[in-house]
Parts: sequence; C-alpha cells; structure tokens
Amino acid sequence: MDTFLDDLDVMISDCWASIHEGRYWSHVRNYGFDLDLYVITMSQIFHYTRHNAQNQALAAVKVMSDDLYLLRYCLKHAYEEAGHDLMVIHDLESIGVDAATVRSSPVLPDTNAFIAYLYYTAQEIGAVGRLGYSYWAEGCYVHIHDILEAIYRDLKLSDANMTFFISHAHVDKRHFEEVRDTIEQVAITPQKKQAVLSVARTTLHLQERMLDGIICKYNEMRSSQNC
Repeated sequence: MDTFLDDLDVMISDCWASIHEGRYWSHVRNYGFDLDLYVITMSQIFHYTRHNAQNQALAAVKVMSDDLYLLRYCLKHAYEEAGHDLMVIHDLESIGVDAATVRSSPVLPDTNAFIAYLYYTAQEIGAVGRLGYSYWAEGCYVHIHDILEAIYRDLKLSDANMTFFISHAHVDKRHFEEVRDTIEQVAITPQKKQAVLSVARTTLHLQERMLDGIICKYNEMRSSQNC
C-alpha cells in the first residue's frame, strides 16, 4: 500500500505542477489578485462546494454494512462537509459582497462539468473511487499556498475574511489522515486502486479546467468594463 500511496502522491503532484503552469496561476503570478477575480473564484467555489456533502452521501448509498469501515467514513465525511458553502457566503459578505449576488451568479461550464463528474463518480464509480478526490482535496493546501498568500497580500484580507480557507486548513489535516487511512483499508484490489487513481487524476484535470474557465470569465468582464 505504501507504494500505491507514493504513486498516488506523485501523480497528484504532477497534476498540480500542470495547474501551476496554467492560465490561472500564471495570471496571479504576473498580475496578482483584484476583487473581481476573487469574487468570481469564490463564487465558483461556492457552486461546487455546496454539492460536496450531497455527492459524498450519494456515494454511500451503494455501500452496505459488509463494508462498514467505508460506510462510516462516507456518512461521517458527508456530514462534516455540510455547510462549507456557507463559509464562502460569510467570507464574501464580510467584504461587502451581497449573498444574493453569489447565489445567483452563473455556474460556469467547467464548474458544471466538475460538479457533474463528482455525481457520476458517486453513482457509477463508487465510494472507493471518490476517495481519490477527497485525498487530494483534503491535502491541497501545500499546493495552493501561493494563491492564498496573493489573496492576503493583494486584497489585504484578514483571517476573519477567510474562514473558508482557514477552517479547512485546520480541519483538513485530520480529514487527510482519515481519507488516507480509509484508502489503506479499502483500496485493496488492483481495480479499486485504479478507481482511486482515475478519479484523482480526472478531478484534478477538471479543477484545472475550472480555473481556466474562471480566468476566461474574468477577462470577459474586464474587456466589457474597458469598452
């Protein structure tokens, strides 16, 4: 299992390296953050985060008590994911962004694809495969550190304005260990290991596409403002 988790970590790091060379990270490195980019980014995070508890719970539907360890993980994790979207609303309201504006903002096509794939994973690939998404999502903070630093620096925000990221950074350390332990317990066949790898790789690819979509939306907004 150590070899499998090592391979999983290498694959995830390679995917993040690609994301760091992509349009979103390149824009932030070159131009930093402004309020428009932050609001678009957080609005899309709101849209997909509000489905995480639901698709995690859906993944549990096909898990019977024969796999009690996995069933307990899925249900516990679904409960603990509930309400994280409201942290996004809180953070945006704390800097003067109306909650109704966030809720009514369009779900960008790539964000929709990301959401849809997570439901597909829950229904068709199963709870073991979904662990691949949870694994990188719970351990992402080492990979997004530069973005968080840019938000703090350029928008001059405090921890009180960043509860979504701050709370996750603390809670996800425990969640990461839990998902790692669960993978060790349940991904014990080549097929199950492949499901974890496949979902991790696909969701990271979709995350990169979502970030590209955010930059496209931001550039469209800036172009219309300059007309």
